[in-house]
Amino acid sequence: MSFQVVDLERYPRREHYHQFLAMQLTYSATVDVDITRLRDATKRLGYRIYPAQIWMLTSAANRVPEFRMSRDNDGRLGIWDELSPHYTVFEPTTRTFSGLWTPYRIDFGAFYQRCRQDMERFGDRSLPPTDVPGNLINVSSIPWVAFTSFNLNLPDDHLLPILTIGQHAERNGRTIMPLAIQVHHAVCDGWHLGQFVDEVRELANTADHWLVTS
Repeated sequence: MSFQVVDLERYPRREHYHQFLAMQLTYSATVDVDITRLRDATKRLGYRIYPAQIWMLTSAANRVPEFRMSRDNDGRLGIWDELSPHYTVFEPTTRTFSGLWTPYRIDFGAFYQRCRQDMERFGDRSLPPTDVPGNLINVSSIPWVAFTSFNLNLPDDHLLPILTIGQHAERNGRTIMPLAIQVHHAVCDGWHLGQFVDEVRELANTADHWLVTS
C-alpha cells in the first residue's frame, strides 16, 4: 500500500477541504441496494454473503478516489492507492463483537478464502489483531435491524468513510439491502457519494459474474 500526499496548492477542492475540515462537517446517507443477484449467486455457489458484501463495498470504494482520502500522522491530506476492509464479526456467546481486517484482493475468491480464515481465527476475540494499517475502510453489519437512516458520531479528523449494512428486506420478489454511508464533507461531496453508490449497485447486479469467475 502507498499513501500519496495531495498538493493542496493544486487540489481543486482546496477551499472546500479547509472550510469543511474546520467545521467538522460530516454527513450520511442511507440507500437501498438490490442484492437479489448477489443473494442468489452466493446461495448457489455456497458462499457466505457477508464476506461477499465486504468485498463488494471495498471494491466500490477503491474505484472512487475520494473514498480513499485521509490524513497521515503529520496531518497531511493524501490518498491511498488501495483500501482494505476493517469489519465487525458478532460473537453470539458474549453478544459482543470483534473488529477484524483482511488485506484486500481484487480477486474475490482469494479475498474470500483469507476473510473466512481471519473470521475463524480471530472472530471470537474481544480485541482486534495488532498492527492495524491506516488504509482501512470500516464495514459493519446490523442484520437484526431494518433502518432507513443511520448516523454515527465521528472524530473530526476521520476522513475515510464508514459503511453499515442493515437487515435485508424482501420487496416484490427482490432482496433489498439498506446501506448507510457516512463520509466527511472535507473530501467527499454528493457527486462522489453518487459515484460510490453507482459502483456498489453495478457490482451487486453483476455478482453472478465476479463470484463465478474468481
